[in-house]
Amino acid sequence: MILNIRVLGKRFLHTAPARVRFAPSPTGQLHLGGLRTALYNYLLAKKTGGQFILRIEDTDQTRYVEGAVENLIKALDWAGVKQDEGPVIKGPHAPYYQSKRTDIYRKHANELVESGHAYRCFCSQDRLKQVKEARQKKGNFISYDGHCSFLSEDEIKANMEKDIPFTVRLRTPYEGVTEHKDLVYGTIKFSNKTIDDTILIKSDGYPTYHLANVVDDHLMEISHVLRGEEWLSSTPKHLILYKALGWTPPQFAHLPLLLNPDGSKLSKRSGDVHVEQYIAKGYLPESINNFVALLGWRPESQHQEEEASQSDIMDIKEMIEAFDLKNVNHSGAIVDHQKLDWINKHHLLKRAETEEGLQSLVEILKPFVNDAYSNSLKGTPYEYRLENMYLSQVIDTIKERIRNIGDIPQLCSYYFKEPDYQSNDAIGLKKKLKKGAVEYVNSPEFKKELSEMTPFDAKVIKDWIYKSAEAKQLNPNHVMMALRYSVTGSRVGAGVAETMQVLGKETVLDRL
Repeated sequence: MILNIRVLGKRFLHTAPARVRFAPSPTGQLHLGGLRTALYNYLLAKKTGGQFILRIEDTDQTRYVEGAVENLIKALDWAGVKQDEGPVIKGPHAPYYQSKRTDIYRKHANELVESGHAYRCFCSQDRLKQVKEARQKKGNFISYDGHCSFLSEDEIKANMEKDIPFTVRLRTPYEGVTEHKDLVYGTIKFSNKTIDDTILIKSDGYPTYHLANVVDDHLMEISHVLRGEEWLSSTPKHLILYKALGWTPPQFAHLPLLLNPDGSKLSKRSGDVHVEQYIAKGYLPESINNFVALLGWRPESQHQEEEASQSDIMDIKEMIEAFDLKNVNHSGAIVDHQKLDWINKHHLLKRAETEEGLQSLVEILKPFVNDAYSNSLKGTPYEYRLENMYLSQVIDTIKERIRNIGDIPQLCSYYFKEPDYQSNDAIGLKKKLKKGAVEYVNSPEFKKELSEMTPFDAKVIKDWIYKSAEAKQLNPNHVMMALRYSVTGSRVGAGVAETMQVLGKETVLDRL
């Protein structure tokens, strides 16, 4: 039970290189909250000239998912959160898989038993269940009654000789409080009466999270532990364990929960919650990093701003420069996908400013186009629409109108196949067309002049449309709209002349 929380004026001084770690369990894909934890640790390490360690918590073999470690590393690499030490980059504290460090944990557990700070618990599952239910009925916060902590040496010896399965529990002090100074939440006091004798070693010989993390964080010389708010209630257990082992604990910072727009906790039922889902949709890594970084943190210069602004757009170098734990908020952070799309659009436009960046966008777009259109385009005169040069022109033309590269094949399908004039979008656009403009665009005269146009580029096309429309006493915008309908069948798109240039003269004439 938390007795008191005081969120003081937080002040975090980056005075020494920080050694931090991200310690995920290989139970599936990388959660958005997991990426944020990894990113904050990474930013702190790079800000201070320290090291970012990746450690795999795989002691719970019942939850292990084949391939999960590889996928976690792949997702972190995609995001640019590179390990300085870990499963891939071996360091002085290897191995970085907890399942390969069990002898280390048992050694320290035995030392705790010998020093009286822990004890063996021989209680059966049935007894533990009965005790828990009985204590809950009485409103007791602690589910275990400490029965085995009172066993005599003879009783313990007899149980060991009978090979009765046992766990190892931490002997928690009953009186007093455990105080924790959190770098985000400030000073927090926990009543020791509400802290149970937590299990350190399970009956299968594997350590629990509590023992393994404390031992590893100490041996790996971790200076700061940045983790989710859900671990805040475990912190007093860890502080008691540090004290029992005679070690100085690292500094802790607990990060706010990620929430849905309605204030509920972000979960799988909320939609996209895994990094791999965002990769599959074509979001850029710099966009996801930028978005995730702002879920609970804003630079000092933006701390008073409530609305999103251009200053929110940051690359990884800018985030490293600006990062400070004192600016991490302790309130829940809303995951707003509209803001993500806004951020992604800005990073997309920034990438498209250079030829190298534009080509990287082509590489992201290609799988989406191939999935949707390769079967219908390969072996036809239009197979060029799968090629890099054409895709580059498509992106360069449409970039101002989209928020995500992955949206192009569906939103702008007319670049790859004939327009669907029966779609709701096309029907809605057709209703807005002016009769005179439609008749002119469909006239032999219009098509003849268009077919003779050289060069067939946006500027020439646009100038000609304006001059010819005015000569016919038509509104050039009405002619543009009639052309848009014939050429694309869609209200979504770049300028008509720019679109026509990308499609090419032959395709435009065919569609007219």
